[in-house]
Amino acid sequence: MKNMNLKTNRILFLFYITLFLQCGPEKPGNADSSLAFALLAPSENSDQILEVTTVPEGSHFITTVKATSSFAWVYVDLGSGGIKSSENEAWDLRWKRFVGGTNGGTSGTGTGGSCKTNSTNWADTFTFASCMIENDALQSQTGDGGFGSANESASPSIWGWYNYDANLHQLSSKNEIYLIRSFDSADFYVIQMLDYYSAAGTSGYPKFRWKKL
Repeated sequence: MKNMNLKTNRILFLFYITLFLQCGPEKPGNADSSLAFALLAPSENSDQILEVTTVPEGSHFITTVKATSSFAWVYVDLGSGGIKSSENEAWDLRWKRFVGGTNGGTSGTGTGGSCKTNSTNWADTFTFASCMIENDALQSQTGDGGFGSANESASPSIWGWYNYDANLHQLSSKNEIYLIRSFDSADFYVIQMLDYYSAAGTSGYPKFRWKKL
């Protein structure tokens, strides 16, 4: 009887081992399993696509914002060197496609704002009194510039920063220069819009140079 029980136990043990190998998780070396994991796992390079890129250029900075979404804003903290921020943190500028806003008025809880200097010459000398700061407010357009209707809380100064080519269906900067008041009114920045397209020609990449006064 004892030998029979041992034999029965061995059979059951072998049965469960076989069942586990057939139905359990596949080996790491299995090609199909590796492919499935690669498809489900996030790409290691997914975080390398930066939404805000700032590089120094002489006495100023060049910032490019990946603002390709029609629904989500991308926030920029100029005071920290032109880095990506969020709605609930310190920020001075925000972008959504071609629409720019400051942290004040109807766009944010800060005391920021902006104004147009009426200059296109970056070499000009600008001061705090170069123009009268405006608060963000609801801005509207109906098909203006070929970009369709838009109703956004945005900077009234920056709102029309571009020219639209109806033949090429592309926009280009008017090269106008603006003053930006920081979210806490502690600092002022000079910015000039440069471009709206990535190196690959994709729209939704507002690019501007800036410096602190």
